[in-house]
Amino acid sequence: MNGFGEFLYTLRKEKGITQAELAAALGVTNKAVSKWETGEAMPETAQLLPISRIFGVTVDELLEGKRADNAEEGDSSQTAGGNAEDKREELKEEIKNHIFTRGKDGEPKTLSEKVCGFICGSIVTACLLTYLLLGSLAEMWNPYWIIVVNGGLVCGIVGCISDMFIPAKRQKRINRGENPYTGTACGIIMLTAVIAYITASVFTGLWHPLWVIVAGGGLVCSVVGGLGDIFFRKK
Repeated sequence: MNGFGEFLYTLRKEKGITQAELAAALGVTNKAVSKWETGEAMPETAQLLPISRIFGVTVDELLEGKRADNAEEGDSSQTAGGNAEDKREELKEEIKNHIFTRGKDGEPKTLSEKVCGFICGSIVTACLLTYLLLGSLAEMWNPYWIIVVNGGLVCGIVGCISDMFIPAKRQKRINRGENPYTGTACGIIMLTAVIAYITASVFTGLWHPLWVIVAGGGLVCSVVGGLGDIFFRKK
C-alpha cells in the first residue's frame, strides 16, 4: 500500500463500510476501490472531492495520506462516540445523494438532468415491459427486441436535448471554441438515423443497402457542423 491507499483503508474501516458500499457511493467498481487501497492505482481527480466528503477529511489530507493534527484529534473523539449503525445511515445518505442528486463531477444535478433521468428511466422501463409482454403473450420475441434497442437510442436523444438546457455544458463548449448547439443537433440526427436504419432493416431484412441511411445522417451532420461553425465564428 502507498500512503493514500493505507489512509483510505483506515478511513473506510473507521467508517464501518465495505468496499462495495464505497464503490456504490462513488459510482465505481469494487475492483477500482481495491486497487486504490493496494496502491495499484489512484482515483481520478474528480473522485477526490466526493471521497473527502464521505470520510469528512480534506483533499489535501487524502493526498498526504494522513489527517492534519487538529483534524485527527477531533476525528478520533468523534469515532469513539459514534456507532456503526449511524455510520451506515450516513453512507446510505451519501449513496443516495451521489446516485440520484449529483452529477459526475460531484455537483448537485440540475433540474434538466433530473428530468432527463426520470424520462429515460420511464422510457427504458416501458420498452422493456412492452417487449416482455409481446414475447410472453404473443411469442413475438424475435423482431420486437428492436423496441428495447430503440428505447435506449431514444434516451440518447433525450440526453442530447437535455444538454442544451444546462448552461455549464454550453459554456464548456463555447470555451473550446465550439458552437454549443452543433454537437446536440448532430447527436440527434445520427441517433435518429440509427433508429431508422435498425428498424427498417429488422422488418425488411435489407441490412446491406439500408446502411445508406446512416451514411446520409453523417453527411447531414457534416453540413450542419460546418454551417454551425461558420455562424459561431461570425457571431
